[in-house]
Amino acid sequence: MRAILVMGLACLALTACEKVEKHTTTVSSTSDVNGVVTAQSLNLTDYAMRAALGNNPNTAAYVTITNKGNTDDRLISASCNCATTTTLHTMTMNGSTMEMAEAKDGFVIRSGDTLVFAPGGNHIMLENLTQRPKAGDTVDVTLVFEKAGPITLSMPVSNTPLAKAGEATGMDHGDMKM
Repeated sequence: MRAILVMGLACLALTACEKVEKHTTTVSSTSDVNGVVTAQSLNLTDYAMRAALGNNPNTAAYVTITNKGNTDDRLISASCNCATTTTLHTMTMNGSTMEMAEAKDGFVIRSGDTLVFAPGGNHIMLENLTQRPKAGDTVDVTLVFEKAGPITLSMPVSNTPLAKAGEATGMDHGDMKM
């Protein structure tokens, strides 16, 4: 009887020492710009916002989204308290003319694929700014996914978002009315 009691206590002690996994959104510091946010099966990295330059009433935000899950997801919308309108935009070049359009159906992120929003490409458009983000600020932008739901990113604001140290990007939304 005593041996059974000792074995039972030993099992309880070992069980108490087992690693308990939690399912939460995590942030790590592996990104050049900021942390990696993981929610559901999505990894969001390299998120940043361009500072509001000059008198431009608009600015843009960027993020890289990788779907590590087994099913597709869709980015369906974005929002930010700093603008009256926040939309998802495509950008294509037609010769030397840049053409932007709202992606009204959002963007599908297929299982195993990566969707990149970056200067000179697809982006999150923040229109009719109610607050003017300036370099050094951090602004919350919420992305809404069909399956993963809403994910809020605290985006650092920069005059050259996503540029590596000492490097400027070739695209300047500050000179354009979008």
